[in-house]
Amino acid sequence: MTASATSTKSKVTFLETVYPPISNQEAVWLQNDPEVEALIRQSDFYMIGGRAEAKYLNLVIDPDTCVITFDFAIGDDFRDPVDIHIRDLPAVEESEAESFWIEAGDKNIRVWDGPIGEPGSNVLEWFTTEKLIWDRSRGRAGIERFDRYREAATYDLLYVGIAKVGDSFDRLISNGHKARMEILGNESQRYPGARVTDEIYLFLFNVQPLIMTTFELEHDFENEDFSGAYDQKRIVADAEKAFVSLLKPEYNVVKFASYPKGADGLYGSDFVRYGYAICEAVSFNTAHGRIRGSRDAATGFITNDADSIFVEGNTVKLFVSGVDFPAEPPPAAANAAPQDNQKEDNQGGV
Repeated sequence: MTASATSTKSKVTFLETVYPPISNQEAVWLQNDPEVEALIRQSDFYMIGGRAEAKYLNLVIDPDTCVITFDFAIGDDFRDPVDIHIRDLPAVEESEAESFWIEAGDKNIRVWDGPIGEPGSNVLEWFTTEKLIWDRSRGRAGIERFDRYREAATYDLLYVGIAKVGDSFDRLISNGHKARMEILGNESQRYPGARVTDEIYLFLFNVQPLIMTTFELEHDFENEDFSGAYDQKRIVADAEKAFVSLLKPEYNVVKFASYPKGADGLYGSDFVRYGYAICEAVSFNTAHGRIRGSRDAATGFITNDADSIFVEGNTVKLFVSGVDFPAEPPPAAANAAPQDNQKEDNQGGV
């Protein structure tokens, strides 16, 4: 019996963001930040989504308890209370500062170790609206309540793209991106008073494959390759086709109607079965369907609450609630939170 007849190879690929989602406006502000650039360059798969602008309402800073309380608001219908316990934030605990200065506006909160913006002062922690969701989904210490964060992370999926060469920073941010410009030019305002640039969000994903091989008892292991090598760009190209062909985002001109067939994907490879799932607490809606990701806040692993796309032969299926996921997801990426340089209005010291 040949080696190919005594082994079966399958793969599930998890999509995890390398940086918190950023609005189109924030992308303009952050594109010259070298720390942010280095993180985004770890991505070569991205999505563009739309949602009404989120804001912090009824914000109160208690100087005695060092607690910030506010309502996380989206449009007229979504409100969820949030408490940020400044002294419990990991970056604050690790600092040697005895006092803290808080800069807070309706879309960003920053904690400083000295007078705001003064020489020698440093930002210890920051929370844009989307980073707050991102941090809450990761169980970040110091963020309390905000129980509806998964609901807040629901977006219209407008575009799915990849960097066939290079990375998402070059493809989506530093160079002119046609679909991004079309979205900004064509999308309607989602909430009165908001700018479209603040209602369009960029999701920068790292594609992490988990490859599994099952062997029969009589398998000959003498010439087996256990290096774990794989073609990253081929997996990325196939992932793009999988999401676009099923969800048909409005601004993807090519919908890959013949998927899973394709010259640069995984069709015809040695994978008997392969699939894709989003390891983030986000949901994406289109006129043709919805896909929901998931993330365990304690472990960083994906959970069976996620939807998944699986391919076997010529068949492509969307599995709701992730019932076919394997038991062992890959380890989560490091939780990186570099400073940003946005300006907000309200300031206070504690």
